[in-house]
Amino acid sequence: MTNSCNLDGRIQPEADTRISVLDRGFLFGDSVYEVVRTTAGVPFAWPEHFARLRASAADIRMPLDLDDAELGRRIAATIAATGEDHGSHYVRIIVTRGAASAPNIALSTAIGPPSWLIMVRDLPAGSGQPARLQIVDRLRNDRRALDPATKSGNYLNNVLGLAEAQSQGATDCVMPNAAGFVTEASTSNLFARIDGAWCTPPLADGLLAGVTRALVLELLGDLQLPHAERQLTPTDLRAADEIVLTSTLRDVAAVTHLDGRALHDGADRGEPGPAARELMAEFERFAQRLLAVRYAPGWRDLIAD
Repeated sequence: MTNSCNLDGRIQPEADTRISVLDRGFLFGDSVYEVVRTTAGVPFAWPEHFARLRASAADIRMPLDLDDAELGRRIAATIAATGEDHGSHYVRIIVTRGAASAPNIALSTAIGPPSWLIMVRDLPAGSGQPARLQIVDRLRNDRRALDPATKSGNYLNNVLGLAEAQSQGATDCVMPNAAGFVTEASTSNLFARIDGAWCTPPLADGLLAGVTRALVLELLGDLQLPHAERQLTPTDLRAADEIVLTSTLRDVAAVTHLDGRALHDGADRGEPGPAARELMAEFERFAQRLLAVRYAPGWRDLIAD
């Protein structure tokens, strides 16, 4: 498959795509983004992703100049340019504040308009593989500084948290907040099975409002399985029977180790625990139903407008 990009409506190979050195996304991370995954050419959970993109832009005071229909058509055209428009793809949507008149952080130098970049690639290999987590010293950004609920291009906090975990032999990190409560992994939300219930940190503790996280909560409610949004300490997490990560690329992925300790029988062989295995299977069926009933019909209507 050919990796394709769409920069402000122009489709070109990824390797040939260029942005200005004065683009504020390049200069300052002054941008927002979303990642969606397609199945049979349809972006899964696209309304939730588009809504979060707009909410993130509003959070950083960046007006957007494309509506959902035009964005959808650009995504569809970029997927078609790969030559495999009915397959499964990784789609990254980046919106920067556009070119600046000077390398100055003041918004008055943002002469715009916004730059819209759509990247379409093969799905990354191994994104759903079991994870080995490490609780790191690196704290998650405080909501009063740069709210983790804003999916911005400023990702240095996550980059350094992940690097710290990988330096200790883990594959991903768990970052606490300043109050000492667990937030999330580098690019995923988490659920811990504690006393028979799937527990996930509340959004108020400073984490991204994950689209998959919300769908897992919906699924757990539909199945009437015990679950809760509650504050979790590192001690709570270390006492959990099982842990899973949730994200667009992972769906629901098992965690086998925390701080170097195997969480359950079979963990050293990379096997998920029994509750995680059940949740993963239920989510796969749930996602297939949602795609057929909720997302595919709306997507066809959107890009046909």
